[in-house]
Amino acid sequence: MDRQRLEGMMTALLQATLDEQNEHGAVVATATLPLVGDNAAITSMRLVSFIADLETTLASDHGLEITLVSEQALSRQKSPFRSVEALAEYILELIGGTEQAVSAA
Repeated sequence: MDRQRLEGMMTALLQATLDEQNEHGAVVATATLPLVGDNAAITSMRLVSFIADLETTLASDHGLEITLVSEQALSRQKSPFRSVEALAEYILELIGGTEQAVSAA
């Protein structure tokens, strides 16, 4: 799975989270949609749920046992949780920066 497929999978998970939060489906998930801050598209509780779903999907579908929320992540000057795009970059960094490390399953 390359970065584009990773972002696509994450965007689909985010859309499911947005659909749960917004009954009318008013917000469409994109790789650049803000996840944190004043303009965040989801609540902090939904962000926690999204991250948990993402970790579960990475483990079950791709064999990647990683923890996204850590002191390392939270202490960064730029949060890896600011968007799907930033989070995908962080995931690739965690797995060694090689897109081949994410299985094509």
